[in-house]
Amino acid sequence: MKTIRVQTILAALLACVMAFTAFGAQSSDPLPSWNDGKAKQSIVTFVEKVTQPGSPDFVPVPERIATFDNDGTLWSEQPLPVQLYFALDRVKVLSAQHPEWKTKEPFASLLKGDLKTALAGGDHALLEIIMATHTGMTTMEFEQIVKDWIATAKNPKTGKRFTEMTYQPMLELLAYLRENGFKTFIVSGGGIEFMRPWTEQVYGIPPEQIIGSSVKTKFELRDGKPVLVRLSELNFNDDKSDKPVGINQHIGRRPIAAFGNSRGDKEMLEYTQGGSGARFELLVLHDDATREFAYGPARGLPDVKLGAFPPALDEQAKTSGWTVVSMKNDWKTVFPAAQSKVTAIDILLEPDSTMLKYSDANNARLLAVFPKGFALDAEHRPHITLIQRFVRTEDLDKVYAAAEKVLLSANVSAMKLEAFKYYYAPAGALGVAGICAKPTPEIIKLQKDIIAAVEPFTVETGPIEAFTAAHDDPGSDAALIQYVSTFVPKMSGENFNPHVSTGVAPRDYLDKMNAEPFQSFVFSPAGAAVYQLGPFGTAAKKLKAWDLKPQTAER
Repeated sequence: MKTIRVQTILAALLACVMAFTAFGAQSSDPLPSWNDGKAKQSIVTFVEKVTQPGSPDFVPVPERIATFDNDGTLWSEQPLPVQLYFALDRVKVLSAQHPEWKTKEPFASLLKGDLKTALAGGDHALLEIIMATHTGMTTMEFEQIVKDWIATAKNPKTGKRFTEMTYQPMLELLAYLRENGFKTFIVSGGGIEFMRPWTEQVYGIPPEQIIGSSVKTKFELRDGKPVLVRLSELNFNDDKSDKPVGINQHIGRRPIAAFGNSRGDKEMLEYTQGGSGARFELLVLHDDATREFAYGPARGLPDVKLGAFPPALDEQAKTSGWTVVSMKNDWKTVFPAAQSKVTAIDILLEPDSTMLKYSDANNARLLAVFPKGFALDAEHRPHITLIQRFVRTEDLDKVYAAAEKVLLSANVSAMKLEAFKYYYAPAGALGVAGICAKPTPEIIKLQKDIIAAVEPFTVETGPIEAFTAAHDDPGSDAALIQYVSTFVPKMSGENFNPHVSTGVAPRDYLDKMNAEPFQSFVFSPAGAAVYQLGPFGTAAKKLKAWDLKPQTAER
């Protein structure tokens, strides 16, 4: 029953994201970590023209394919690509089984910590390291090795976990594209089976949408069980001119948007631009030595062995009309906010006994037709959300004090709200139902004042760790984070839609319910609270509460 409830709440979140954010989508900022400028505007302009029905550049949803390089485009690749650090650690782990490595290059230099000598052998040395550390085991064994490593591995220069060095502006871009019907793929020179174990958790991109380099595999029966064994033989190198080949093999559609950062991505962008209709190509230029790493050698930046952005690529971008993003000038922030210092909160109003009577009655009605739905109880208390924001955890007491000052001065319990209709947000064959209240000038002002009071303690976005628990469906993390990040202004001011969720039922039943005459009624807020949001965007953990009425009605 608990699993069913979790799935129902997840459906509710996704439905609400789709249904309610539509009111303010045109006026909100879909890319809050991007500075206003040509780069940001080029993205928004492209997305709007290919998704607007009636536009001469409109592209049907199935054809909205966007491909992203990974290293240097979605996360940091310096001083070395992440997978190479994985290989180096594997050399250390496996060295006891290979005493010959003490005198054999490139392994001897690696074991001494001399990366420069070890990598002097170029692609041949890299391939030898990869084959020695990535093969000989089953695909499932390799997947577990990668998962265990990526969970704790850190960049030796910054001390941050590699998964904390994803680019916040690009995470927003991925979410923005998906909100507008795009299917996002990773097309990387990195190993396909190195990326698949973690990309869904980190980027919201599932394993089947990962294209990368691969080794050959062989089917075997081990202890009577069918497995795939990774062989020491290269199957496909997904780099440069082979990126379009991989796209054709795995996707079967030409992308309409492509994103990269180096010479290895040139052909992918050329292939994308070669299609008919509206197209978009973007390159990330690493020119910010203060917040990340600066390298080119385009525009006089330092040269690097892996991930280079040469002057010829910069010139081609100009002549071809590709967008070049300056990390230094176009991004407000580079990396997501520190995971341990951000909390996702919901500041809400708790209704009086009048609303509780009607919401309970509607909930009972919905449970009668759909018993697998959620009950209005301690797990899901009826409420009206005022705002959802990411705030600094260390400032929570200040958030409570600021919100309390507004609530106590607003005479909230004297507000009169008119419930005037049922509604539901579609979630597949089901709908998440509720009772809507008319937004009054008083409650709109209250929301505005709460937003202003909390603003000094907010951050633009946060990680999934800002919520109470990990997500059962990692692919939904990006949508949830984007929803909370853009709650203001998408759900505030003229877009504010006060409502109390009451349950779940089949959509055909809800259509009939909504067609019934609605007996309007007046109710008032009786309390207020701050909750930490759960993994499905619901008020999950009470942090602070205020009784706004001397005698709160008992349920």
